[in-house]
Amino acid sequence: MTEQFSKTLNDIADQEIRLKKDPLNMMGLVLKFPAQCREASEIVWHYASGRSASHDVRNIVVTGLGGSAIGGDFLRVLADEYGPLPLQVNRDYTLPKWVGASTLVMAGSYSGNTEETLAAYANASAVGAPTAIVSSGGKLSELAHVDGCAIATVPGGQPPRSATGYMFFPALNYLASRSFIRHNFAQDMEETFTILEQQAANLGPEIEFDKNPAKQLAANLFGTIPVVYGTQGFRGVAAYRWKCQFNENTKIAAFSNVLPEQNHNEILAWVQARKQAEKWSVILLRDPAEIENGRIFKRTQVTSDIISPDAAIYEVVSQGKSLLARLFSLVYMADFVSVYLAYLYGVCPTDIGHIDHLKSALA
Repeated sequence: MTEQFSKTLNDIADQEIRLKKDPLNMMGLVLKFPAQCREASEIVWHYASGRSASHDVRNIVVTGLGGSAIGGDFLRVLADEYGPLPLQVNRDYTLPKWVGASTLVMAGSYSGNTEETLAAYANASAVGAPTAIVSSGGKLSELAHVDGCAIATVPGGQPPRSATGYMFFPALNYLASRSFIRHNFAQDMEETFTILEQQAANLGPEIEFDKNPAKQLAANLFGTIPVVYGTQGFRGVAAYRWKCQFNENTKIAAFSNVLPEQNHNEILAWVQARKQAEKWSVILLRDPAEIENGRIFKRTQVTSDIISPDAAIYEVVSQGKSLLARLFSLVYMADFVSVYLAYLYGVCPTDIGHIDHLKSALA
């Protein structure tokens, strides 16, 4: 089976063969992601005299859904590390009742037409919250221009899950420039972009199976249910992103959780996991800094020992020194693995038929 998988994944080095499996070229978008991030870091904000952030901001809510919301999770990780303000991610039609004039609401919708985000934006308007918008256009941008909100307009025309750089880096620059996150990210960004470029060179379709960790992991995951565990902090956010990429790109069930929380409930699920499904795989997202927290390091070892009789366990280790680089290095690996796995299953990684049907039914 491994020989068959290696041939399939090596054959896609030929772009003509690859586009038969991937007619909308999700892999092309994955390969362009480092360039997207560099471009996104230079996007200019436009301001007006409306509900933009003042110095009275005491907390931040990032509101969005799906691929437009994951950047909010990344921002929360950075806000937790660098402060000084609490940041919460909202994935709903309404905002928490405590949101008001001292809450900065950052609304992100790649299309600009996400109905839940439009409703949350209206909620922010009703309570007088200062607002900033990241979008490629649509109704959200129209409302922001009318209301005089700060707005970052990003290039459109691709699936939101492939536009994370566009949705994240303008928002990060906005918060950092106002000291809502107190850290100078210039050097961190350069390190991040360099590592992403190296990953693209090492994990791309032209790199042969026996030298390509992403192809190898995809082959190992085929036919199994992936469970992704993050070992504390930003690894938990990355684990959720892996789960979502398996869902959207590969069209398979996948699950995620974070240690130590997993040790207090889900670890018992492995007692009968094999009665529910025969084949499971666990991906542990690791970070060299874990060793500084001896308890987490030990928990990870013991957890692996408990699970290993029932699931194959694979580890993916972050790269870089800065928090930003370590986070994005883990996240970017998921893009390659999930698309390669889609090729093995014979599904188009770009297609989102069920989501389109749901939106049509709700229209």
